[in-house]
Amino acid sequence: MKKDKIDILSIGDVVTDAFIELLPAEAEIDNDNKRHPLLCMTYGTKIPFKEAIIINGVGNAANAAVACAEIGLNTAFMSDIGDDNVGQDILQSLHSHRVSTEFIYTHLGYKSNYHYVLWYGSDRTILIKHEKYPYQWPEIRTYQKPSWVYLTSIGESGSIIHSELSKFLDENPTTKLSFQPGTFQIRQGVDKLQKIYARTNIFVANLEEFQQILNTESKDEKELIAKMHQLGPRVVLLTDGPRGAFASDGLKVVFMPPYPDPKPPLDRTGAGDSYASTFTAAIINGEDIETALAWAGANSMSVVQAIGAQAGLLNKHEIVSLLNKAPRSYKAKVV
Repeated sequence: MKKDKIDILSIGDVVTDAFIELLPAEAEIDNDNKRHPLLCMTYGTKIPFKEAIIINGVGNAANAAVACAEIGLNTAFMSDIGDDNVGQDILQSLHSHRVSTEFIYTHLGYKSNYHYVLWYGSDRTILIKHEKYPYQWPEIRTYQKPSWVYLTSIGESGSIIHSELSKFLDENPTTKLSFQPGTFQIRQGVDKLQKIYARTNIFVANLEEFQQILNTESKDEKELIAKMHQLGPRVVLLTDGPRGAFASDGLKVVFMPPYPDPKPPLDRTGAGDSYASTFTAAIINGEDIETALAWAGANSMSVVQAIGAQAGLLNKHEIVSLLNKAPRSYKAKVV
């Protein structure tokens, strides 16, 4: 690795996604379920599909790393893979995006994470399995210490990463933390990750995740953000899909509508990851939360116009160009 200062170190599991595009006539959405719409297909038969597309080196943390690298940050990635062809393809994909892989550990005798994405319309249902790696914290030399850490989804057996990261942050008080919790981190609960929340500079989650973390049914964005601040995060970002997003620095809450889609979204995979990581990258670039929201919305819009979480990611110049063309309605306002 070149001995440049690492701007951001993204931490989390990495996967290969197999997109399986379902035919409209072979599936349907049942909206009668109380908690969440159901994807329905015929049971006990063979179902034709339209196409299968393999995308290597994705997942919340990898998507964030690639987004930050595209924007121009010197980015490194900490993760775990197996000693298989899938793992080699993951490394090659990350290298192609100029993401440093020196903190990726290859486990002999293990498989790399491989997920199946059932793609129906513009949305997807993902069948996930996190391999139970013997996670370990790597040695981070002085010249490798990052200015920022981006923590997101890690499998159930990755608790040691949380405790070791807490120690690392204690020993390196100038390193800042952006936290976008994944499924298992949310399920762990606030108490087990109390030190992480307390040390967080930027916290990002969607409305439903806020409700889970805070154990509330409230949909009041300002109330949810205030409660999250109480756990420790200095800047809080709450995303709400097509409705837009809310961000707070503890002094004010700002709302940003979505960037207008030039055409209907092709695939919403990675929209949340691009929003969260682009917001973080903008803050690292010295932007205020209003501008960070604008960057995030523009990049997220671009992502959903392509297949997968990374194909539509923009560089800084492309984001600024989109913002120069944005309608007047695409503007942050204090709420």
